[in-house]
Amino acid sequence: MTDSIMKIICEVLDWNWGSIIQSVTGIATLVIAWVALGSWKKQQRSHKITELLDRLTDSVHEFVQSISAPVQHVSFIHIGMESCKYDRELNNNLAYPEAIRFIEKEGRETSARLTESLNASENSNLRIRSLLIKGQIYGIENYEECMKACNLIVWQYDRLQALCSMLRGQNINWEHPKVIEQLGKVLEITAEDINKHLSENQMVFLDFVQSAYKKSYKNA
Repeated sequence: MTDSIMKIICEVLDWNWGSIIQSVTGIATLVIAWVALGSWKKQQRSHKITELLDRLTDSVHEFVQSISAPVQHVSFIHIGMESCKYDRELNNNLAYPEAIRFIEKEGRETSARLTESLNASENSNLRIRSLLIKGQIYGIENYEECMKACNLIVWQYDRLQALCSMLRGQNINWEHPKVIEQLGKVLEITAEDINKHLSENQMVFLDFVQSAYKKSYKNA
């Protein structure tokens, strides 16, 4: 028994401990480097997500601020349409006679003013759409909520563009069913409805951003 123990001890003493320690140290260094690389990648991803959400938040805020003037124009347009109910040349045989009379009288000039007012929102509108596409590459949790809210926000720009197009249509056949249908949809675009969409979806967007920030820093 004693001989066996002594044999084991001798074998252990014969090991090249310098080489063993060097190898273990090398492996440990690789493990530490691998862990550090993983941590760095997570930090970089969190930084990029935070940077994107910061830019998106600023762009949404800028868009909402810049579109307030065009939205106010919409209120004036509907007031102008209502005032046409007493116009002598009003054709009550047409669908939406007040709106049609307003377009015939002031549509082109009103469209030009609204279009000019919308120019201030163009850059932020394009930036939001671009950032939304870029954000898809990061695999952000629940990103669909963000996209839906932001798309509904910038949709108000598209709706106002549609209103501008209809206002320019002074020579349209107002008795055509498709024209009547489109005019009816455009007349549903009111300042109150636009502001409702903006307010509701801003809240959804900000809730998403706050949640995304917390998850991003937690996982970093």
